[in-house]
Amino acid sequence: MVISGIFIETIPGKANIAAQTLQTIAGVEVHHIEDDFKIILTIEADTIKESYDIAETFKPIDGVLTICLAYSNFEGEPGYQEAVNSL
Repeated sequence: MVISGIFIETIPGKANIAAQTLQTIAGVEVHHIEDDFKIILTIEADTIKESYDIAETFKPIDGVLTICLAYSNFEGEPGYQEAVNSL
């Protein structure tokens, strides 16, 4: 499993609306909204590609300005495991 922490900035005043939309996406959990333009969330996905694909769906959401990856843990991701096992 891949777990990624994401920081999103929105147009001021749009964070709550954007967060409602984000919360409907499978694998996404909104954890915090601050100053009505900052959103902290996590993505849980099976692979790195799936995590990336989920994050790509954030771009057209009304009010979203920037999407920043804060951290990612992918030790359980199959591609990572194959690479480690081949060492």
